[in-house]
Order: sequence, then C-alpha cells, then structure tokens
Amino acid sequence: MNLRDHVAAHPLLRRHFRFLTVTDLVPEEFRESQVESLYNIDTGWANLLKAWRFDEFALDPSRATLAIGLTGMDGDTIKNKYLMDKYDIQINKTSRNTVLFMTNIGTTRSTIAYLLGVLVKIAGDVDERVADMSTPERRIHDKRVRSLTLELPPLPNFSCFHQAFRGRSLDGRTETRDGDVRSAFFLGYEDGNCEYLTMEETAQAIKNGRECVSAQFVIPYPPGFPILVPGQVISAEILQFMQALDVREIHGFRPDLGFRIYTEAALEQAGQANAVWKAQINSTAAQVESE
Repeated sequence: MNLRDHVAAHPLLRRHFRFLTVTDLVPEEFRESQVESLYNIDTGWANLLKAWRFDEFALDPSRATLAIGLTGMDGDTIKNKYLMDKYDIQINKTSRNTVLFMTNIGTTRSTIAYLLGVLVKIAGDVDERVADMSTPERRIHDKRVRSLTLELPPLPNFSCFHQAFRGRSLDGRTETRDGDVRSAFFLGYEDGNCEYLTMEETAQAIKNGRECVSAQFVIPYPPGFPILVPGQVISAEILQFMQALDVREIHGFRPDLGFRIYTEAALEQAGQANAVWKAQINSTAAQVESE
C-alpha cells in the first residue's frame, strides 16, 4: 500500500493521479462486505480477507489501477511516450483513462521509489505544459480532461446474435441467447458473403430497419476486448460507443471501409441451414420420446 499512500498524500501527484479503490471498480450490489478499501492503517489487511470471503467480485491488491485522466493524456500516450520510451517502465495494460501496474514478490522499495519519482516528473511536465498554454490551448486541454474524467463513452450492452446464428439448449428445443460464433466466423471467409458499410451507412441501414450483422471481431485497443463478434447484430448503442471512442487502434474496423457485415442473401441462406438443423434436432427428440 506504500505506493497508493504516497500518491494520495503527495500534493503534486494527487492533483493529477489517483489509484482506484474497491468502490471505483466493484459496484455496491456485488460487495456484500461493504468494504471500501482493502487496506486500513489501523486494521491492516483485515478488509481484504472480508472482501474475498463475502463479495462476488474481489480485487487483487497486487494490481494497482492508476487514473490518469486529469493529466489530459490517455493511457496509450502515458504508456508509450513516458513510461516505456522515456523511463523503461513496463505496464500490464491501459484503458482510455487508466494504466495498470502489477507488483509481485520481486518488487522492492527502490522499484516503488523509482515509479513515484517518474510520476512526479510526469506531473511536473503536465504543470509546465499547462502553464505555457494560451487561453485557446487551455480550453482544449480542459475539454480533453473533461472527456477523460466526466464525459466517458457509454459502454454498450451485448446486443444479440442474429437468428441465423442463435444457439439452442442441449435438447434442441429452446432457443438461447448463446450464439454459434464458429459458423458465423467461417461464413465470413467467403468474400461474396460480406459487404462493407461505413459507420454512417450502417446507422442509416439500422434506422431503415435492417439488421446489420458483424462478420468479424471488432476490438478497440486499448483496452482490447471485443465490442462485436461474428454473428452479432450491430445496435445503435454500439455505434454511439464507436463514435465516441478516441483510441488509436480498432482491430476489425477501418474508417475508410467501415464495418464488414454479412449480405442479406448470406444471412438468409445461413438462416435456412439453421432451420433445417433445428428441424432435425426436434425430429430426433420426438422419436426418442415416442420410444
């Protein structure tokens, strides 16, 4: 906890950085213990044991998530421009407004001291840069800070799989929300089964009532988790999230081409094949029951 405590107590560091706590990362409904911090100066690690025993989700105290939005820089910039390229510090992952540090049995006090010194230098650089800004530049900086701290893009819920790739229960009779990603993935191997729609064209198609179905994984980085998988219907909420993103890499999406989606003819053909399979399953189940 030495690292977290020093950042919280340092007047310069706490203006720009903050380590996220249990309350930031785990919603209250999943914290039966009502623990807000894993470590307490009076009781030590007693809260950690309580959280791990009773809560549905518990944090690993060896992983420290640092919020960096107040610097006006995103996680990828902090990681590459400063931590890795300038100070040779390797980190676990980044998000739009955080970086994740991992400690282990080999982490020493000097390691922590070095990291704290680097954070002080970064915070000092930010202060110097802001002090030299003109009024218009300061407005841009403040807008960037608001974007990284308050105006976060709404994370969309999973939409659904298209009917052609909808899963079934083990007996084949009940439709589930699961999807047959394998069939959807390999259907996209044939170029004739796919087409490209730009983000604007996709939004218009959805508005007109068409189900646009992703033919590949779409993965913004950071943080590197898919917001679309093969066979998933593209929703208006997913489009809003994509439009709000300001990350450098989105695997599976090119702004000049747009989304790779299945043609309506390919979806109809896949749906017919799925219907035949369902009929065969139901027929087999009926025969078993009659016997």
